[in-house]
Amino acid sequence: MNQTLRNITREALAPLWARHDITTARIAEALGVSRQALSAKAKTLGLPSRDKVRRCMSDADLFARMWNAGVSCAEMGEYFGYGHRSCVATRRRNLGLAPRTRGTATGKHSGWIETITLAEFFEQELAAKMKDEAKKRRGVTA
Repeated sequence: MNQTLRNITREALAPLWARHDITTARIAEALGVSRQALSAKAKTLGLPSRDKVRRCMSDADLFARMWNAGVSCAEMGEYFGYGHRSCVATRRRNLGLAPRTRGTATGKHSGWIETITLAEFFEQELAAKMKDEAKKRRGVTA
């Protein structure tokens, strides 16, 4: 394993390290090293901490749209790469977004009202884009 770490160059690791949709564990597995060894190697190579970069890269507009659409905190946390779903609530407060309400509207005794999945959110986004595109095309041909 030690030889494997020596063979990892900054040029090879930097593009993978910048991809926040790929977990550190997955990158480490693909390279045949432990997650901790990979993190140490990245630090040695002068790559920025993924946690710090991830926080800065979180798209405020996308976050707000997801929050307002009702995407679950757990799925939002995973999507944006937060360490825990409670970080979503902190981000929500920092952006000045309204809190969600709890209730029995979901058929449960507790839980968030009108929570949707990440997949449902992206389906809604795609549908809205398709609708806008159709309006533009109809306006051009009319």
